[in-house]
Amino acid sequence: MRAKLKPLLSVTAAGLAFAGIFVFVDPTDVLAVIDGADRRYVSLLFVSMTIATLLRGYVYVRLLSLVGFEGGMRRGLRLFLVYTVFRYSLPYAMAGTQTVLAYLSSRDEGIDIEHAFGAVLVADVLVYVPHFTLGAVGVIAYSGTVPDGTLLSTGLLVGGLVALLCVGYYQRWVVYRVFERVTDLANAVLLRVGGRASDVEGTSRVSSFYESIDRISASRRATASGLLFGHAGMVFLMVPLTVAGYAVGVTIPVGLAAGIVMATKFSGVLPTPGGVGGIEAIMVAMLVAVGDVGSATATAVTLLYRLSTYWYLLFVGGIAAIPLARS
Repeated sequence: MRAKLKPLLSVTAAGLAFAGIFVFVDPTDVLAVIDGADRRYVSLLFVSMTIATLLRGYVYVRLLSLVGFEGGMRRGLRLFLVYTVFRYSLPYAMAGTQTVLAYLSSRDEGIDIEHAFGAVLVADVLVYVPHFTLGAVGVIAYSGTVPDGTLLSTGLLVGGLVALLCVGYYQRWVVYRVFERVTDLANAVLLRVGGRASDVEGTSRVSSFYESIDRISASRRATASGLLFGHAGMVFLMVPLTVAGYAVGVTIPVGLAAGIVMATKFSGVLPTPGGVGGIEAIMVAMLVAVGDVGSATATAVTLLYRLSTYWYLLFVGGIAAIPLARS
């Protein structure tokens, strides 16, 4: 019963969060702004998102190919789109859907799922860290008008993230040691409660996982191209917020747009599908409070941006998933 209620509660939470915006904004004013939007700029939003998807998808396919994926770029991009559907439609999906792409890529290609999982995680880092690096650059560029402390908190966040990644990769013995301690503790609890220890070969799985990372890191060209394409894809994901502003006749500096898109990543803590409701609320609030944009206009910009970067990708990913669903 509880399992059936979770999806309903998640969708309900998203609806309430989304509807909460219109408590403070007249929907007719928002629709009027959208109706008067420049269609040329609106079409550019979808073009930009298409380019961003191709650039980011390339990173995943390129790294998966290093661990044995031989499906080619076309099939790899299709699997990436399916993966995106899961990522954009499940609550807390940023923390758990990597296994979906790992499974899909290993199912027909005969590669170990641990290797595929390692490749997907590294690709996630290369694709999603630019949210914070480019967002930090945007905040710095726009620092003259942001609230006090924003620049410092952003710098601490980015620095902490980079430090954590460096420890996880360059000091792997730390991860091994933590994993061993957790395993020992779990076994002690199992022995005390149930009289038996876990028979899962966790250490071997971690070793297999790091083998894939070693194989990827050995190809500096692939890592460098992944970092480059990840940042390029993020540019095409951030700039559309500025373009959406032009579509309705307001100017949103690129630096502010980058900072807002970075801030929306924290909506992943909300139990709503793909952060729906939370992302919109954050964007509207920041456009009004920091960007000095009218509430109706800010809401229209947000809806246009989300239409091209979220709902459009769900639609395309859904089409890509049809052959898999049939098989």
